[in-house]
Amino acid sequence: MKEAHLIDIKVLKSEAETSEHEESYRAIERSHNYRIGVGARLAPSGQAHYFLEVVVHLCPSASEVDIALLEKSLTFLKELRARRYSLSCEDDNSISCETDVTPDDLDTEYEAVKAAIKKIF
Repeated sequence: MKEAHLIDIKVLKSEAETSEHEESYRAIERSHNYRIGVGARLAPSGQAHYFLEVVVHLCPSASEVDIALLEKSLTFLKELRARRYSLSCEDDNSISCETDVTPDDLDTEYEAVKAAIKKIF
């Protein structure tokens, strides 16, 4: 995962520790259909927990509804759900999908998501 190596997990943790909301986030990749990012969130104990987030844009064009894209998005969302991602509706016609990852598993999870994206979109 070339992009994730640009993300320093220690920096994410440090930013979360100094953040008002005890969280930091970096987008790794974007397209008009989705965004992938990684973040760190502090637990009450002060330990950092890392997550991978995929935001799926259901209607990237405000002027038209693309049924074929919605079908692809649904297939992708089902795959993320099978990978144990939580799915949440957002106010901007998107679905936020998130899973906790260890720093060691970040590359593997990102590659799996990228493979699913290539297969579906």
